[in-house]
Amino acid sequence: MVDWRAAWTALEDGYLPCSGGERQILRVAASIAEGVPIDLCDAVTSLDAVNLNRVAQALMAGAGLGWVAS
Repeated sequence: MVDWRAAWTALEDGYLPCSGGERQILRVAASIAEGVPIDLCDAVTSLDAVNLNRVAQALMAGAGLGWVAS
């Protein structure tokens, strides 16, 4: 099990070295999993097409719409 709040804190405090895209993906995941507030527009505007698709799939799954094949 992932402790999303601890991961978020570690990310924000600079303890998780990662790329910009990885940072944004983790922010979105923490938001979906634990309700950590984020600016979704800020989180997705810098993502490449592959990671943007992953975020879209996760949002659909989180909304109960199931996993849609890409």
